[in-house]
Amino acid sequence: MASIHQSFGFGTPSANRSLQEFPGSPGYQSSQSFYSQTPPGVAPYQHSLISPTDAQSSSTISHLPLARDSIDVAGRTIDKCILSDSSSAKLIDQLKITKEGCPTHSGLSPSDYPQAAQSCRMLLKQCGTMKRVPLPQELVEQFAHVETISSMGLLPQIGRAWLTIDSNIYLWNYRDGSDLAFYDGLSEAILSAGIAKPKPNVFQPQIEYLLVLATTVEIVLLGVTFSGDEIHVIPDPLFALPTDGAFILTIEASDSGRIFLGAKDGCLYEVTYTSDSGWFSRRCKKINHSRSAISFLLPSFINAAFYEDEPIVQIVIDESRRLLYTRSDKGTLVLFDLGENGSSVSRVAYMTLQNIADAAHNIVSTIDKTCFRPLAGISLIESSESPELNLVAFSTSGVRMYFTCLPFNAIIGAPLTSPVQRYSGLTLTHIRLPPGFSVSSTSQKPSNVRASYYCKGTSILSSPHADDTDSIWVASSDMFPFSQTLTEGFSVEQLDGRVCDIVLDGVRNSIVGGLKMEPPAVVVQHSRPPANFVILTSQGCHIFPKLRPVEVLRQILVESGGADSEIVRTFFTILKEEQGAAVALILACSQHAQDPQISDWATKAFLLYGGEIKTTPTNVVPTFPHSSLSGSDSPLTGSGRPSFGTPLHGPPLGFSTLGTPVQSFQPPLISTPQPGQTIDNLAPISPIESFFSGKHNGIYIYLGRIIRPIWIRELISEKKIGNSLLVESSVSVDEIGFIISKLTDLQSFIERNSLITSASLPDNFNISRRNITDVPAQRRHYMDVKQAEKQSLQALDHLVKHSAEVLGLWRVICDHQLHLLKDNLPGDILSQMKMMSFRDLILGGQEVCSSLINSLINRYLADSASTDSISSRLRDVCPSLYRSDDAICSKVNELLLNARNESSRANKEQLLKEALELCKQIPTRVQLSNVCQHLSALQCFSGIVDLCLAVADKRDPQKRGLYYYQSNEPADDKAGRDSYLARIDAYRQITTYLGLLMYGIPASPQGPPTTSQTVADAQSQVENMLKLVLRSDDELCHVAVYSWLIERGLIDKLLQIRSPFLEKYLLREKDCHPEVPLKMDLLWKFYENQRNFAAASKVLAQLADTHNAQLSLNQRIEYLSRAIVCAKSGSMNVGPMSAQGDLLHELEEKMDVARLQAQILESVMQLPSHIPQVRDAISRLNSEFFNVTTLYEDFAEPFGLSECQLAIMQCAGHQDPPLIMSIWSQIFDKEIAKVGNAESSTKMAVLGAALKRLARQYASSEQYFPLEHVIKTLELYAVKFQYQEPLWLPNTLLSAGIPLLRIYKAYVKVHSARDNVWKAEGAPHHLVTVIDRITKIFAENPNSLPAPERRSMYGTLLVELPVLLSHLYGFADPQAKLLAVSLKQTQEQLLRSSLH
Repeated sequence: MASIHQSFGFGTPSANRSLQEFPGSPGYQSSQSFYSQTPPGVAPYQHSLISPTDAQSSSTISHLPLARDSIDVAGRTIDKCILSDSSSAKLIDQLKITKEGCPTHSGLSPSDYPQAAQSCRMLLKQCGTMKRVPLPQELVEQFAHVETISSMGLLPQIGRAWLTIDSNIYLWNYRDGSDLAFYDGLSEAILSAGIAKPKPNVFQPQIEYLLVLATTVEIVLLGVTFSGDEIHVIPDPLFALPTDGAFILTIEASDSGRIFLGAKDGCLYEVTYTSDSGWFSRRCKKINHSRSAISFLLPSFINAAFYEDEPIVQIVIDESRRLLYTRSDKGTLVLFDLGENGSSVSRVAYMTLQNIADAAHNIVSTIDKTCFRPLAGISLIESSESPELNLVAFSTSGVRMYFTCLPFNAIIGAPLTSPVQRYSGLTLTHIRLPPGFSVSSTSQKPSNVRASYYCKGTSILSSPHADDTDSIWVASSDMFPFSQTLTEGFSVEQLDGRVCDIVLDGVRNSIVGGLKMEPPAVVVQHSRPPANFVILTSQGCHIFPKLRPVEVLRQILVESGGADSEIVRTFFTILKEEQGAAVALILACSQHAQDPQISDWATKAFLLYGGEIKTTPTNVVPTFPHSSLSGSDSPLTGSGRPSFGTPLHGPPLGFSTLGTPVQSFQPPLISTPQPGQTIDNLAPISPIESFFSGKHNGIYIYLGRIIRPIWIRELISEKKIGNSLLVESSVSVDEIGFIISKLTDLQSFIERNSLITSASLPDNFNISRRNITDVPAQRRHYMDVKQAEKQSLQALDHLVKHSAEVLGLWRVICDHQLHLLKDNLPGDILSQMKMMSFRDLILGGQEVCSSLINSLINRYLADSASTDSISSRLRDVCPSLYRSDDAICSKVNELLLNARNESSRANKEQLLKEALELCKQIPTRVQLSNVCQHLSALQCFSGIVDLCLAVADKRDPQKRGLYYYQSNEPADDKAGRDSYLARIDAYRQITTYLGLLMYGIPASPQGPPTTSQTVADAQSQVENMLKLVLRSDDELCHVAVYSWLIERGLIDKLLQIRSPFLEKYLLREKDCHPEVPLKMDLLWKFYENQRNFAAASKVLAQLADTHNAQLSLNQRIEYLSRAIVCAKSGSMNVGPMSAQGDLLHELEEKMDVARLQAQILESVMQLPSHIPQVRDAISRLNSEFFNVTTLYEDFAEPFGLSECQLAIMQCAGHQDPPLIMSIWSQIFDKEIAKVGNAESSTKMAVLGAALKRLARQYASSEQYFPLEHVIKTLELYAVKFQYQEPLWLPNTLLSAGIPLLRIYKAYVKVHSARDNVWKAEGAPHHLVTVIDRITKIFAENPNSLPAPERRSMYGTLLVELPVLLSHLYGFADPQAKLLAVSLKQTQEQLLRSSLH
C-alpha cells in the first residue's frame, strides 16, 4: 500500500521519541457547556440561566463534531512540530563531542563554512545595515587635552558608552550620541570603569545603578539615577576606599550587585559594602580572592617577590552557573566558583596559555601552535545554549576553543549535583578553526584579532584592516538551524576605526515558555527583534542587527524586487521547503503598514517555492532539480566539491494524512524527481511514499512556533501574599496579546490565500507538477493525498481560530483579575485549572472555558452592572465560545436581577416582559429551571407558562413529539421519543410551580424554595396558570397538566376542565393502560359530568368486564350497577326500544349472573383457605365475570355449593325436578352436618332457619321450591330426631310467607302418597297428626285468612277430611282412633263455621 507522510523540518533522531514532555491530552471533556447546572452546595439562585448543551457546543465550531476531532488532530500535529523544534542538535552534538571519545575539531571541512557564489552571497550575510553613531563633538575636542591616560568602553546595562580622559569620565547614549554627561570629581587618573546594580536595602530607591571608578589610589562608587532617558551621576561618592597599590584594569559586576575587580597584580578583588558598620567591620571594603590571608600582612614588595604578576584584563561572570572566569594578559584562565547561592568565592582551577596551546595542538596537530596563542578574549556559553560547554576562548588567529568545567567523562552523562565534582577544572573539548583553513577555501583568514565576542551562537572577531581601521568577522549558524554539525555562515564588514569594545545591545524579554534549552533563532525569530550588536571604535559606535533567516529573506526580496529570482529559490533550498515556508509566513502574515509589498512578495515566495505534494515509489531515490547544494554550478560554493559534507537535517516526524502517527522513517534526502524524469519510466513500480507539501508542513510549523511559548506552560500559578494564596495567570496579558495578534495574522493569511479550499497551488501560478504521472492509479493516489492535505489544513484552520478565541477569553479573564473570579468557580474546575497547561485549555478545556465565562458574567451581575459591554467584548473576542445566544442569556440574567430589585410594579412588569421576549428568542439555550426560579421569586407565574410553551415549541418545531404520543409511543421512533421527552421536560416546570403554589413545597428536594404568599393568592395563581395552559393549543402541554392532576389526586379539578383534548387523553389512557382502573374511572366520570350517560354506561360496563386482578368482584358489581343506572338515565332520553334499552336489558341480565357469582364467591371464601383450589377459585371469581354454565361447572358443583347450584338453575331457567329435589336434600343434609350431635331442638331450629331463608327466595317458583319434597324431607328429620312439635314446619313455612292452603294441600299430597317410610320410621300417623293440627288452626281462627283464601280453605278441608277419616278408620291402634275423633270434631266445627 502507499504510505503518506508529513515531513516536518529538521529534527534529529531524538525527535522520534515520545511526547512525554507535552503532558496532558485533551481529556477534560464533559457534558456541560457554557453555563452549567447548579453544582452541589451552591445557593439555588444562581446567575447563569443558559441551559447545558452537549460537550460539542464548547468547541470553536461546536455544532460540527468533526471540527472538534479535527482540532484534536491538529493539536497532536502541533505537539510533534514543537517537539521537532525542541529536538535540534545540541552544540555538544554538533561538535561531535562524545563521552568515550577525545576532544574534537572542526572548521577544516568546506561544509563547515559554506561559501556562496557572487549572486547569492546575501544568503550568508550576517550583518544588517550598519548604523554609525560618531563620538559627540565635545569628546573629540577633549582628546586634545589628554595628559596621562584615556580609555573607552560600553555599558550595555544602561545603554551608555564611556570615555575617560585622565580624571574625568564621560557618558553618552551610544544609540544616538545624545545625553552626554560627565563627572570630574576625582583628582587622579581613572584606570577603569564599570556599572553595577545596587544591593537591596542599602541605598535610596532612586539610585538605580552604581558607577564604579578605579583610579591609581582609590575606588569610588557613585550613584546613578535616571530622569526619563537622561542619566544623572550623583557627585558625592557613596563609598570610596583605597586601592592599596593595586592598579584596577577591569571591573565587572554580577546581577546580584557583587563588584569584582581585576588588577594589574593578577589578583581578583571584590568590593563589598553594607548599610551599617560594626565594631570589627567597615561599611565598604576590598577583598582579595586570589591570595591567602597572610599576604595582607606582608608589604607589597615582599608579595611581589613571591608572586609573578599576570594582570587580569578580562572578567566574565556566568550568572546561571554561579561561575567567574578571569583572563590575564598572558593568557592564563582562572575559574572561580561563586557558590550555590552566588555569595561566596573559591578558586577552582586555572589553565596557562602554554597548557591551552599544547592541548589545542594535540587536538589539531596539522595546525601550527602559534594559531592558538595569544588569546584575544573569552566569552560565556550560556547554559540555555549548552549545559555541558561553559566557555569559549578566541585566539588572535580567530581560533575558537571550547572549554568545559565538568569532568570530561561527565559531559554527556547526567548532571552532577555537587559543585566540587561539577566544577573540577577547565578542559579543552573542541577547536573551531575560523574560515580560511579549509583546503578548498578561497576566503581570507582573520589575523591579529584585537577583540572578540560570542553570544548565543554568534561569534564576532575584529582584526586590523588598515592602519587605523578594523574589520569584523561575524559567523553564525542561524541559516543552518537543524544541522547535525556546526555549519556557519560568515561575512566580513569594514569599520572606520579601531575596535575598543563589543557588546550585545539590550534585547527585550522574550517568551521562551519555561524551556531550559534556548531554541534556534529560526524558531523564535517571529516573536523577537533581531539582536543588535554594538561595536565601539575610536571614531564612535557601530550598531548592526544580526541577520536571521527572516531578515535575510526580507533583504533578498527587497534586493531582487520580488520572489521571482534564483536567490529566493536557493533560500528555500538551504532551509528546505517547509522551513523556508515557515520563515516566509512571518513576512507574509505581517500587518505592518510599511510591509505590504514585502508581505505580497513573501506570499508569492511561499506559494512558489513552498513545495508540492510528493508521491515517490519507495525504491526510487530522486535528486533535486537544478540543485544549488552540489556540483560546480552551486551558488553556494566556489569549487566543484559539495557545499555540505553531512546531511543538514535529521529524520522528519512521520504522519499520516489525517494526523495519525505512523512509524517514523528515514526518507530520501530529496524527494523530487529530476527534470525530465517521471515516475512512469522508473521501474519497477513500487508502493508509493507520499509527502504533504512543504507549504502544508510550513504552516503547521509556524503555528507551532507561535503558540510554543505557552503550549505546555502551566495555566495558573499561585503566589503567597501574607497568609493567603493569590491565583494568577502564569503568562502576562501582553504575552497573550502578542500570541493572539500572530494567530489573527495567520488566520487572515489563510483566508486571503484560500489555503483551505485549495490544497495545491493557485491557478494563477503556473508551476509544473512534476510529481503527477500519467499512471491512473498514481494520479488517483495523488488526488487522495491532496484531499488529505486539504482536510489537514482545515483542521489547522479550526485550531487557529479556536486558539485565538480561547486565548482571547483568557486575556479577558486576566483583565478582570483572575483571583477575584476564582471564588465563583466550582471547586473541581479550579482544581483542573491548577493542573492544566494552555495546551489542555485549548484542546480539551471546554468545561473550564464555560465556567470562566459563567464566573465573569456572574461577577457583573453580582455587582448590579450591565452585561452589555462585557457581552459585546466576549462576542468580539470569542464568538464561538460566547455566541449571540449567550449574550442574550446574559441580558436575561441582568433583566431578571434588576426586576428583583425594582420597587415599581410597572417597571418590574416591563423588565419581566423584556426578559421573557429575549428568552423566547433563544428557547433552546435557556436553562429553564433557573429562569422559572427567578420568575417564581418575582411572582410571575404566567410568564413561566408562557416561556415553557415557547421553549417546548422551539424544541420540537415539527411536532414529532405529538405524533409520537398519538402513535402510542412506538419503540422504533427514537427521534419522536427525544422530541417528546424534550417537550415534557419543558412542561415539567409548569407542573412544578403548580405544586409549589398548591402545596407550598417543591416537586423535588432540589426544586425551588417556597414562595411566600397567602392561600387565596396562591389559588388565584393556580387558576390563572391552568387557564393559560388550557387556552393554548399545545395538546402535549394539556396532557402533562392532566397527568399531573391525576398524580396529585386532583380528580375533581380535572373533571371540571372543558377542553377538546381531555376526552382524547382519557380515551388514550384507557386504551394504553387498561390494567389501571383509575383511567377508566376518570373516563366514565368525565362522560357522566358531560351528561353523556350512554357513553358512561358503556365505559362502566367495559370496566366491570376488565380482566384485572386489581378489581374485586364487589367493585365490578358496583361498576355494573352504575352502568345500569347510567343506562336507565340514558334510556329516559332516547326511549326504551332504542339500542340503549337493549344495553340496559343486557346489563340487568349480567347483574343477575354477577350476583350469583358474588354468592358463589362468598360461599367459596367460607371454605378452608389452605386448599389451593379454593385460593385459585377466589382469585378467578374476583378477576372477571363468568356465565352461569361456568359458574355451575367450575365452581358450584366442584365445591358442592348446593344453594348456589339451586340459584344458578333458577337463574338459567333450567328445569330438572329430580336434580332440584336432590339439591334441596343436600342443602338440608349440610345444615344438619353443621350442627353435628346437637340436640334435636337445635337441629330442627337450624333446618327451620335454612328453610325460611330459602323459602323466601324460591317459594314463588314451584319448579325450584318442591314443597312436597321439602315437607317430606323435613318431617322425616322431625320423626328421626323425635321432635315433638308437630307444627314447627307449618309455622316455619307460614313465617316464610307460604299460604296455609298451599301448605295444607302439600301435606295432604305427601300423605296421599302412602309412602312406607313413615311406617318404617315408626310414625305411620305423623303426617295425619300435622294435618290435624293445621286443620284446628284454621278452624279456631278462620278469619285469619282473607275471604277468597278462606273459602278455598273451607272447600279443601271439607273434601279432604272425609278421606283422612276413612284412612284412619282402617287402623285399630289407639293413636289412629284418637286422631279420627279429633278430625271428626274439627270437621263438625268447620261445618258449623261454614254455615255462618
